[in-house]
Amino acid sequence: MIHFVFFTLVIPVTLLLHEVGHGIGVVLTSKSNPHIYLGSSGEDNRENFQVGRFHFHLQWAYFGCCKWDGRMDKLQRFLCLLSGPLMNLFLMGITVLLLRLESEGWTRTLLAGVADLNLVMLVINLIPFKLPKKIGSFQSDGLQLLRLLKERASIEEKI
Repeated sequence: MIHFVFFTLVIPVTLLLHEVGHGIGVVLTSKSNPHIYLGSSGEDNRENFQVGRFHFHLQWAYFGCCKWDGRMDKLQRFLCLLSGPLMNLFLMGITVLLLRLESEGWTRTLLAGVADLNLVMLVINLIPFKLPKKIGSFQSDGLQLLRLLKERASIEEKI
């Protein structure tokens, strides 16, 4: 039962919150509107609802992304990219604190799984990698951050 809950709810919701973390970065650093996608970011994933400046395009899935409209400078993009993994760090911290309150049972097992999942998502998202085109050409937050830092360095070298 706990595995069913974990795979059908916890993983997709944690992924959604990771993308909301990126969206919070967008809202805090710019006037752009974040579009949070769970599942495909194509036209087949239409907007389901809006909360403030957040536009949600949700399908049940194990992958997602956050896109924004408008232009952002490098610092804004850096903060937006970093805010997804920071959300995982925050969620991990909250679940670790909740684990201190729960001594045993399925709730503790579930909380430990949520803490572990957020640690794994934090680490994996900070590792720079790109998936092949066959799988979707996904670029990790770490790769996008690395490219952004290199872009900044190359601009400073030219000055």
